[in-house]
Amino acid sequence: MIKIFKFLFISIFIFTMAISCNDNDQANIESNKSDQKNISNLNESNENISKVQPNTQIINNGQIGIWVYGQSKIMIAPDIVEMSIGIESTNKIVSESVKTVSIDHEKLISILLNKGIQENEIKTTGYTINPQYKYTKDGSELTGYKVSHYSSFTYREIDKIGDLIDTISYGPKSIGDNLRINSINFSIENPKIFESKLRGNAITDAKNKANEIAQFANVILGPPVYISENSPTNFTKQISESDIGIARMSVAPSTEISSGQLTLSFNVNMGFSIVK
Repeated sequence: MIKIFKFLFISIFIFTMAISCNDNDQANIESNKSDQKNISNLNESNENISKVQPNTQIINNGQIGIWVYGQSKIMIAPDIVEMSIGIESTNKIVSESVKTVSIDHEKLISILLNKGIQENEIKTTGYTINPQYKYTKDGSELTGYKVSHYSSFTYREIDKIGDLIDTISYGPKSIGDNLRINSINFSIENPKIFESKLRGNAITDAKNKANEIAQFANVILGPPVYISENSPTNFTKQISESDIGIARMSVAPSTEISSGQLTLSFNVNMGFSIVK
């Protein structure tokens, strides 16, 4: 009886091991099939990639083709000047400061109109009333009130800007010591008229750069696939109040302000395909 049980136990064990081995073999077969399928898919994918866009290459930062930056600049003389002028007065009584500034502002408007500046081109940019204090170790003491009136305007006779400053500051019916010149900016009234020339030069610059890159890389440059542009930048030339002060302190009997030249620039970004 014991022999019979031993025989049955050994038979069941052998049968179980056979089934397990068979399952492992089957799993290995399936795994090998899967690996072969993945390799096949990978090869197929690589073949497809080689067929997609055969006339382009990835050159930089994941972008397709050659991407360049083109720039154009021209130097031109300004045709307008924008000025910011302030009138300030300090008095112990606030009404006196307000009155003085009002009178000086009327003088300023009269001078500007006589110089041919249009009234609609003169605008107030700020008006303030600030108490003034004297500070000591014992505290603060109110000494008066400072009233300020700031204006800006456009002047087209830029070669006469020095004469205008002289008339406002120390000529007949001038503002005198209450005058504050905040800024003088030389500019171009209509930079758009130069846009076409600047755009063409910027595109030519970009093409030249792309052709040079293609030549060094030993590839053939294709047509552009992308173009973007930035509008002309109008750089202004600013003269500060300190510069004007130095000019007025010179021996010359009148103020001389040089406008010089300004730089207009135009930029484009272009992408070109590559033909193999």
